Amino acid sequence: MQSASRFFRNTHLVQRLQQATLICTMGCALAWVTPVWAQTGWRSVSTAPSGPAVMLTPIPEAAAPQPKAKVEGGLQMFGVILSTATRAELRQAIRDEGLKPQREDDAFREDIYDALNWMPGLLQMKFSYAPQGQRLARVDYVFMTFSDNAHVEDVKLRIEGRFGRPHSVTGREQSGPYQAVWRLPDQMEIFVAREWPQKTTQLRFTNLPVWGQMRPDSVRENGQTVRREKNQNNQALPLWVAR
Repeated sequence: MQSASRFFRNTHLVQRLQQATLICTMGCALAWVTPVWAQTGWRSVSTAPSGPAVMLTPIPEAAAPQPKAKVEGGLQMFGVILSTATRAELRQAIRDEGLKPQREDDAFREDIYDALNWMPGLLQMKFSYAPQGQRLARVDYVFMTFSDNAHVEDVKLRIEGRFGRPHSVTGREQSGPYQAVWRLPDQMEIFVAREWPQKTTQLRFTNLPVWGQMRPDSVRENGQTVRREKNQNNQALPLWVAR
């Protein structure tokens, strides 16, 4: 029996049958793979029947930039947010604080108040308003002139204690012209400077969007000379108040 089986396995007919079976098997495999090529949307990919499925994911488009977060808080003085303050609101708040008006007249852009010794060397506070809407544009502090250079450094340190380091500094604190600028998230700007050679300190809080629509007044009022005091009212400088 073994000799007969070996004989039939080696015959020409059996070998042809084996070759036909192999060709049929390969043809079926090609017929299965071909639709995969046709259905692939990105490029031709052939996948063996027993292999894992291949998924092509397109690269997503760049995400659109997110809008900036709303500013939470603002510069507050006498209980009023300065970036949105109006003349009527501030006049009432200033009266409640006890500042004496030197001029409160709607015919003028500035309201002027006596602020003697609310800060060392402070004489006046001037509140400027825009003609349209009477919104606050700027607060100016008028100081007396000192014979030394230390006053501007004292004012700068007071501002730093509430608002941190300035965004820009020009000049030297020890002598000569000097200025420091703070820019706050609510678009208010703080400006501290020393005139030279007069050595007069400047301090102002500017509502940039409102002030930018106005023409600055070049006429400045001169303060009278008084003796220097060490007293200070804590309400003389604004605070940053979170909402």
